[in-house]
This record gives sequence, C-alpha cells and structure tokens, in this order.
Amino acid sequence: MGHSLVNCDRRISYVVGYYSLLTYIGPLESSRSRIESNRTKSGQSQPVCLCPILAKEQDVHMKKLIEGLKHFQNHVLWERREQYERSAQSQKPQAFLITCSDSHVLPDIFMQADPGNLFVTRNAVNLVHPCDGPIGEMATIEYAVSALGVTDIIICGHYDCGSVRAILHPEKAVNLCKTNEWLARVAETSETIRREHPSIEGVALWNKAVERNVLLQVENLAKHPAVAAALTAGTLHLHAWVLRFETGDVLAYDQASKAFAPLAETPVVHADRPDSETSSRSPENMGSPKASRVAKPPKWFEVLKSDIPSSLVVFMVALPLCLAIAKACGVPAEVGLITGIIGGILVGLIAGSPLQVSGPAAGLIVILLDIVEKQGIGMLGVVVFLAGLIQFAAGLLRLGQWFRAVSPAVILGMLAGIGAVIFSQQFHVALDDAPDRNPLVNFVNIPRALTHVFVGHDGHPGHLSAALVGAATLLILVFWKRIVPEKLRAVPAVIVSIVVVTAVSAFLALPIERVEFDSLGAAVKWVNFGSLPEILTSPSVWKVALIVAFVTSAQTLLTAAAVDRMHQGPRTRYDRELAAQGVGNAICGLMGALPMAGVIVRSSANVDAGARTRWSAVFHGAWLLIFALLFPQLLRMLPTSALAALLVLTGVKLLGIRAIRALWQESRSEGIICVVTACAVVTLDLLTGVLVGIGFSIIKLIYTFSRLSISHRCDPDGDRRTLVLEGSATFIRLPKLAAALEAVPSGTVLHIDLKGLSYIDHACFQHLMDWEKQHQATGGALVLDWDTLHARFHSSPPRPPQSSNFQQFEDNVGGDDCEWSRAA
Repeated sequence: MGHSLVNCDRRISYVVGYYSLLTYIGPLESSRSRIESNRTKSGQSQPVCLCPILAKEQDVHMKKLIEGLKHFQNHVLWERREQYERSAQSQKPQAFLITCSDSHVLPDIFMQADPGNLFVTRNAVNLVHPCDGPIGEMATIEYAVSALGVTDIIICGHYDCGSVRAILHPEKAVNLCKTNEWLARVAETSETIRREHPSIEGVALWNKAVERNVLLQVENLAKHPAVAAALTAGTLHLHAWVLRFETGDVLAYDQASKAFAPLAETPVVHADRPDSETSSRSPENMGSPKASRVAKPPKWFEVLKSDIPSSLVVFMVALPLCLAIAKACGVPAEVGLITGIIGGILVGLIAGSPLQVSGPAAGLIVILLDIVEKQGIGMLGVVVFLAGLIQFAAGLLRLGQWFRAVSPAVILGMLAGIGAVIFSQQFHVALDDAPDRNPLVNFVNIPRALTHVFVGHDGHPGHLSAALVGAATLLILVFWKRIVPEKLRAVPAVIVSIVVVTAVSAFLALPIERVEFDSLGAAVKWVNFGSLPEILTSPSVWKVALIVAFVTSAQTLLTAAAVDRMHQGPRTRYDRELAAQGVGNAICGLMGALPMAGVIVRSSANVDAGARTRWSAVFHGAWLLIFALLFPQLLRMLPTSALAALLVLTGVKLLGIRAIRALWQESRSEGIICVVTACAVVTLDLLTGVLVGIGFSIIKLIYTFSRLSISHRCDPDGDRRTLVLEGSATFIRLPKLAAALEAVPSGTVLHIDLKGLSYIDHACFQHLMDWEKQHQATGGALVLDWDTLHARFHSSPPRPPQSSNFQQFEDNVGGDDCEWSRAA
C-alpha cells in the first residue's frame, strides 16, 4: 500500500487548487447567511442572490482561491486529463481514510495520492460510531469494504486537535450544543486518558488523548459487521495513524512497542490479521502473532522455554544439510558438520542478525567443488581463511550495505545458474551414479542415468534401490505439508524424509551408498602457515577468495533482510553480521572446513519454531557437536541418495522459476540480464557469469540514464499542444529535444508535462529557456512548472524509475510458503 500512496515529487499546485474549490463553499455560505439576515430585517421577499458582491477583505481571500481553481483547470487538469477521465468512469481506491475535518489535514498532499487512490470520510475528531451510529456513516464504511473492496482502512488523527481538547475541557464549548452532543460520544477518551496518565497535564495530556482517541476509534471500527467479516477473512488491515502537520510527520501504532512510532521506522507498516481466537478489537492485537514473537527482550526462563525447542528443530534441519553439502563439495561429511558447529556456536554469539542461522550453503557448492577438484582439499582452507579476513575487514570498514548493492537480476541469475549446476550434478548422485564435472554433460547424461536405474553398467548393478530412496525422499519433501493433519505440519519435512528413508533402507538392508563418517578430529586439517607466504603470491588464490567472500556476503545479507521481515525483534546490524561471518569463516579456514553463510531454510525454521534470541542458533550448534561426538554410527546409516535428493530439490528452488517469471513480466530488460547471467554461470563459470551479468547491468544503466522519451498530445481544438518528457534530458538527447520543439507550430500554446522527467542537465535546461523566448516572439506560449524543472535540474544525477525488483527478490528468498528456499 505504501508505495502506491506515496508518489513523491508531485502535485502541490493541483491539490491547492482542488482544495481551493472545496473551500469556496465556506465564504459563500457566510455571505448568503448575511444577505438572508438583511432580507429578513427589511421584510423583503426577493430571491437570495447566490453570487453576492463580496467585501474587500473577502474579495482578497476569494481571489486567491479562484486563482488556484483557474491554475488547476488550465494546467493541472490539462496535464492529467486522461487520468481524470479514467478515474471518473470507476474507482478502485487502495485505502479508506477516516480522518478529522480540520482544514490543516490535507490527505492528498501528505500522501501524494492520485485521483481514485483514497476513499475518504471526515468528521470532527475522526469519530467512528459503534454499530448503532448514524446511517450515513454506517453506509460509507459498508460501501468501502463490501463494494469497493478496500484492503486497508486508516484512522488518522492529528496533534493539536481542537475537538480532542474540547473533550478534555468540555467547559470551553458550553455554547456549542450540537458540538457538545457530538463530542459526548467520545467522552470515554477523556476518562481513559486521565486514568492511565494521572500525572501529566497540558500539551502532553493533549497528545496522549489524541493517540488514545485514534485507538478507541479503531476498536469501534472493528465492531462494524462488514469490517469484522473482512478481518476474519484476512482481507482487511486496520491502521492507526497520527499526523503532526507542522512537520509532516506521521506516527503509526507499533504493535511491538505498544506505542506510536514514526511510520518510516515502524517494522510492520500494515499488520497481519490476528488469529481467529484473538480479539481483533483491541489495538494490542492489531499485529501478527508470528511477527510479534520477539517484541520484548525475554528473560532467561523464557529463553529456555522457547529457544531450546526451536534449536532442536533447527538442529534436525541442519544436520542432513551439512552432510549433503559437504558430500556435494567433494569433502568428508565431517567437514560440513564442523562448519555448522562453528556457525552455530561462535557466529551465533556475535552475529548482527540474532535469529539468522549460519552454516554451509548450497549456493557455494559450485565454487567449492571447483577448488577441491582443481587445487586440492588442502587449498580449500587457505581460500576460506582469506575470504573470512576479507569479510572481517569489510565489516570493520562498514561495507555491509554495499554488498547488497548488486542488481537483483544478477543475483537471481547467479542463484539460478548455481541451482541448475547443483541439480545436474546431484541428480546423478541421487541415483548412485557418478556425475561429470561439466554441468552441460550432466544434463545430457540424465536419460542415460535413468536407464542405469534398471540396467547395470561397467560392472555396477542397477541403481533401482538408490533411485527409490531418492524418489521417496523427494515425495516426502514435496507433499508432507499438503497431506498430513495441520498439527503435524510443524514437523519439518526434511526430518521426516531422512528418518523414514534411513530406517526403511537399514531395515531392508538395501545395497546403496551411505555416508562415510569417521570423527570430527580426523577431519580437521590445519592450515600450513609455512607454505602460506608462497600461496599468497598466487593471483588465482586471491581471485577465488574474493569470489567466496562476495557470494557468502551477498547471500548472508540478503537472507538477513528476509529474516527481518519474519519478526519484529531487533533489526539486523549488517556491518556486525558481516564481521561475524568473517570471524567464522577465518576459523573454518584455519581448520580446513567449508565456508559458511546465512541460510534461509534454517533461519526461517528458527523463526517458525518460536525462537526469541540468538541462543537458539547457539544451542543448535551445540546439538550438532554432541550428536557428532556421541552418535557417529547413526550418521553412517544415512543414504547418500537421500542427501542428494535434498540438494536436487534445493537446486530446483535456487532456479527460482516463479521469481524469474515475475521479474520478466515486470521488466523485460532485467529478465534478459537474469537469464544471460544464469546461462553464463552454467556454461562458463561463476565469476565469469557474474561479471557478464554486471556488464549487462551497466549497459542497461547507461541506456536508462540517457533515455529520453518524447511524445506529443494535441488539443482537439488545435490551439494547444502537450509535450510529454519521460526519462533523463541530458546533452546526449539534446538533438532529440530540439527537433521535438522545432516541430511545434508557431503561435500555439505548448504545455510540457514533466511528471515523467527524472533529470535535466544544463544544456537542455538552457535550450528550453532560449526556445521559450523565440516561441513567444511568434505569438506562442510555453507553459510548464518551472519550480519542478528547477528541482529536476538541481537534483542528484539522473535516476531510473523505481522498481520493486529487489523487494521481489527478497520476498522470494524469504517466502514462508517455501520450505526449501533458493538460498538453502
């Protein structure tokens, strides 16, 4: 809702003119009443004059209003004629606003709303009556919810509200009978606020009363039948706002802090509907239960109550993933567990994202497998160690946010390419078949691998048993939550699939490959510092270390942003998180383990299981350590085909077909960049693929910043034209602008529409001023908003239209409906 209502850089002049028209009725009624009074006194019976001659002081005020109306009709309305014609045919408002009648409250201005964006009702003190209120008000609410289908209702009060002051001090409105009768309906506000805050007086009490009154009206609103039904159906959200019009600040009720906070800083801008068992009438219940799990710092007994169970869930999800990723990278299974233990215990203690869980990530398989196969497992520790140092330095230099400054199309394409490579490789492993190093060869050999399921090859019997184990694992992963009762859906599908196929395969003694697990101590391969100086002189080592640092950092920080949207606890401190990842990876490198990153599957499982603090991640690391030390024989029973099946599904999720389709529909050019990046990653290598994607993004950026679209619109009468400018008017596009201006006939009125213009440089700005003088000499005129043009001229360098690509990508990374995310 927010981005639709707040379209900045717009229409102050039009709104002033629009409200000028509305305000005309006040002086007109005053004049008409005066004339009616004079007519009564004189006994005259002639009709009332509806257009009286105003007194001089009134004439000054009305002249300003009428000039505003003329400006609206001649400039604003002409510029947006098509928009107004469309809005006149039907309305589909994005929100229903209930606010005060105070003349200072101008919702179209502070929300920068277009015609048709807001459905508005106003009255003194933004009052919402209970269900037995006035029929007109009831009808308005019913029509907004049931007929127009609004999804958000905002009750917006404002500080310094005179009506609220009258509620607190009714003696000041003794001569206003109807006003007193109206305000008596909210007398509860005065009683409540004085009871809750007996020690405050003056302006502080006044402000508290304004806020409490808004919450009281939300409670009344929730009782209306149409509203209550929509809340129950989950199709409606309620918002409590307070406006401070002298500063333009809007404060929204924040469920986590139980207080009003600046809207831009509120963690959840529109809250989800509470569970049906929770009353929707109370403002305390306006937030999502899931989102408010971490609202306040819990005490130790609450930590033990919530974080230990959630850590067990994360442990059971993380255990097979650590083993599967290690197997896919060509290293012993113990190496993956070492990374998971360090990521849980050490990084969990110092992380900047308390509820994020770190460990080996599937997105790094392609890079790590290449290192192990080309340079040996001994070089892996050195690369991970250097990558950790790079991350730690970047965190100290406060570069956390900069790792997120990469085109979402490139990141999406990179993950899609990695997913394709993982799928092509692990599909063969899931059948106990040997994969090739080349992903394209693996794709080509899939039909042959399927025939090997039934037909032996090279002295190896058929792979039917492994195929059945892999298929059973996939079926449980995909259909578990769809077929089991709701109470069992809390159990992660990965736990069920691994336990079931391991138990069945062990009971039947199937001839399949299983995990080889020795001990954690045997897997530790300390870095040889004696050979380190020679290794550090190799450019290829630094290149791979930079790739690992970049990919792990980007995945970690994108995952942290997605996790932040799952709860209302402390927000991620990106620089601290980056430094913590650097410390963890440096230690993993010293021990010869895999690199770690923040991973969405384990993190979302952590939040879903009710984790409240960082101790859940720490405990999960401890459980991994205890299990590896006490029960290694159980790990040796795990089928490798089952672990590979986990990664097959992870590869499919990394492909992100839905996200790529949505990106393609939103921006064809971004979609092309994404597809090209993915293809380059599969056919070439990860670094080259990312560089190709970045190169295409730069080309698109240059084109966007220099693009200028010019279109003509003619008035049917032929005496007025509109020139619509969209994009950036730079010296590169000056010939195009000059040609468009020269095509304008002499003596015509030219209006230049600037709403789509993001930037204009000095060359084009000067040319417009020179052309205006020449055109005026021919009897023509140039009409444009020079203030807006000056703002575009003095603004920052040209910028492309805002896009929701990055938000779309993060939403897909952190989607609740996807247990196996692309950032697994």
